[in-house]
Formats: sequence, structure tokens, C-alpha cells
Amino acid sequence: MSQPGHELTAQQLLEAQQALDVAAFNGILSLAIILRKRDLLTDVETRGLHDIMSKPLSMPGNASNPVVQDAQHNLDQLFAALADRP
Repeated sequence: MSQPGHELTAQQLLEAQQALDVAAFNGILSLAIILRKRDLLTDVETRGLHDIMSKPLSMPGNASNPVVQDAQHNLDQLFAALADRP
């Protein structure tokens, strides 16, 4: 993935992965907000999207990780706010 001569450290890889994760979360949630505002995403679909995004976070190797727990908490709060939107 990196170009020749651009070796990344483990810390750089971790930071890049975290940035990509945040970008993906933000993009998905922004799209969901737009769809909800336009009445193109139902309550059931919103819950389904939350379930799909939560599933990898709740898997045995991930659920006990404090960073994953924090991400799950944030995801739950964001989807709760999204569900409250008209």
C-alpha cells in the first residue's frame, strides 16, 4: 500500500486506520441523516444499519477492547440521536 521508500511505522499505520474508521463512520452517519431527512430511511432500516455497524465491534476479539467499547458507545449515541430525528 505504501510507495517504495515510504515505510510506515506501526504507529503511523494505527493512526491511518483510526482516521479511516472515523471517516467511514462520519460518511455513513451523514448519509443516514440525509436519507432520514428525506424520508428515504425508515426506523427499521436505521436500526438495521446500527446493527450492521455494531456487529464487528461486539465480536469476541473486539468487545473487551476499551477503544472498541468507546467506539460502540459513540456509535450507540449517534444512532440514538439519528433515531430521534423526524
